[in-house]
Amino acid sequence: MNGYQRSFLLIIALVCVSLCLYFLPGYVHVGGLIPLQATPEMLLRLSVTQGTDSHSEPTSRFHAQNCPEKWPSLVEKYRPSSSLKPHNSTGNIETMDYTKTTSPDFTRVSILNVRSMYNVCDVLIVKIEARNWLNRSKGYGGDFFRLKVYEEDPYSAAAEDEVVDFGNGTYLAFFTLRWAGHVKVGVKLIHPSEVIPQMALTATGKVGLNITFSGEFTSGSASEEVICRYVELPPPMCNLSNPRTHGPWYCQKPKNPDLTCKDWKYHKMYKGTFLRLEENLTPLSRSLLKKSHMVEMKNDLVIRVFNRGHVLPGSRGTAPLPYCTNDGLPQGIHAAGYFYRNKWFPDRCRVVSFNLIDGMKCLRNKRVVILGDSTIRQVYEYFRDVYKEYFIQLPLAKGVTKIQGPLDLFSKSYNTSIQYHFHGLPSSGTGLVLKADTIEFVADRLHSKKDGCYAIYVISLWAHFITAGTEFYVERIRAIKNAIQRYLDQCPRSKVILKGANTKDHPALWIAIVSSEWNIVKMELALREIFRDERRVGFIDAFGITKVQPYEDNVHPKRPIIKEYVDRILTYICKS
Repeated sequence: MNGYQRSFLLIIALVCVSLCLYFLPGYVHVGGLIPLQATPEMLLRLSVTQGTDSHSEPTSRFHAQNCPEKWPSLVEKYRPSSSLKPHNSTGNIETMDYTKTTSPDFTRVSILNVRSMYNVCDVLIVKIEARNWLNRSKGYGGDFFRLKVYEEDPYSAAAEDEVVDFGNGTYLAFFTLRWAGHVKVGVKLIHPSEVIPQMALTATGKVGLNITFSGEFTSGSASEEVICRYVELPPPMCNLSNPRTHGPWYCQKPKNPDLTCKDWKYHKMYKGTFLRLEENLTPLSRSLLKKSHMVEMKNDLVIRVFNRGHVLPGSRGTAPLPYCTNDGLPQGIHAAGYFYRNKWFPDRCRVVSFNLIDGMKCLRNKRVVILGDSTIRQVYEYFRDVYKEYFIQLPLAKGVTKIQGPLDLFSKSYNTSIQYHFHGLPSSGTGLVLKADTIEFVADRLHSKKDGCYAIYVISLWAHFITAGTEFYVERIRAIKNAIQRYLDQCPRSKVILKGANTKDHPALWIAIVSSEWNIVKMELALREIFRDERRVGFIDAFGITKVQPYEDNVHPKRPIIKEYVDRILTYICKS
């Protein structure tokens, strides 16, 4: 073969390679798909999916944190006209035949904007057509779904940016595609529309009036248990309320003449009180909560997503995303992040993945005060267990339980203290007994300034408030917001971080009644609205994280999810 022939064959080979690269959009296959725009630094870090030190965030060229928001304009394009009002029921739903309710088996899921391939940052539009158990279209909306796009191995997932209910049984869900791969669509029917009135009844607080608490009054050898509630009782009663914190609490006055209202010693819930809530369910609601509740809807939708020219922050010539800072709460509930290869990425900022040494360096000379329910106590327990070589747990005070607190960790070498304390009344759960003289409301703690002007407060309360109703919760959150604002005005260098609600499991009917995801979302929206004008607080979007987590729903998420919370807290403390 002469030199001309070799040159000709080389040109032919180069042309073939060029054509292959052109028709494989955005990628070349070299031991795996690599973006054509890859720099040498990108190639070196191709296999890195998780930072190896606390100051190196997960890096990949197959996912995108900084996608432009295309979905709002698409939502407006498809949103029904104002003349089409959502109609969420027909007649008296309690007289309706079960077969006419939403069926997860027959409801159809399809893709509206079908393409042969999609690009990272494109918007996928999914159409849901609600159908009943007779496989007939429904003429009204109001169904409550949980949606995601995802890959299974390694796990990646993102929630919808928005869902539009057309009020006629048709829904459109809009997803920003965040990573390249073969992406599936997941749809779960949380509640059919016909059971929503039961959930709305819980939101009024009326259901909670059927829950019975008790107060133990003790003095010397005299002791008596009486009924207590967060609404006034028939006289004679003891008013044990804390008006400054919106903490209304009333107990029947003990009949024993040796006992007074000042002798209140313990609070608890009567055993079996939640089970009685099931007795008030209508036959239809009972059937729906058993058969059409939290049901995965099967579909075979899979799309191909490519990375064609999207440049990530931190690539050559671009600035990295800023670290997450205390800049308030998002408004509404939209996708604010996504999982990529089992790691959570917020949309618009960076979170540091702290190792133990750098975590303790961050906490040096700090006092962290964790206030709220057991879903934020998990953060305290994470430090207790994962950072155990650095902290000792101080002995409990007399009469204090490990559930209520106060619980204390201390590191002498780093001069770091972490305390957890329950948020005060109301509390639910027969295993939760509160010692009356250690009950402390969140607003009172902030007003007291007992932690000084450089404390870091991490606050979350929601799970014990659902049965009390949305209005009750709103008043409590407003009191806490006022206390936070006063504290930050006086102590501007301190930090306050709020954690929202998370998803949870519903292993029993009564749990679905008292902590429906529909009610959780209603409270979460109220929390975000109340803090709309306060930008000095940090926020952990626990609902967004757990909504698409790789684990089963649980009121107490698994440790890897708590690690995401902890990294966010430490990033707020030391990087903002």
